[in-house]
Amino acid sequence: MVDLGRIVARNIRGERSRLGLTQEEFGKLVGWSLSQAHDAEKGNRRIHVQEIPLICRALQVTFADLCRGAAPDDLDSLGL
Repeated sequence: MVDLGRIVARNIRGERSRLGLTQEEFGKLVGWSLSQAHDAEKGNRRIHVQEIPLICRALQVTFADLCRGAAPDDLDSLGL
């Protein structure tokens, strides 16, 4: 089973790309440096709960969108 953090990282990368944003542009929208945005997309940076709304607004998605592809048990436990 793939780690939920890795799934969210992959979905952030995909949604950022879909919008045509660079990592630097995305980082500025959520208050991160380029290296923080890069690390988040690689799954090497833990995303804090309070950052999730900022990420969702920047990418114009819901939290459920960021969790797309997660294990059903994980989605159930999150109420998604």
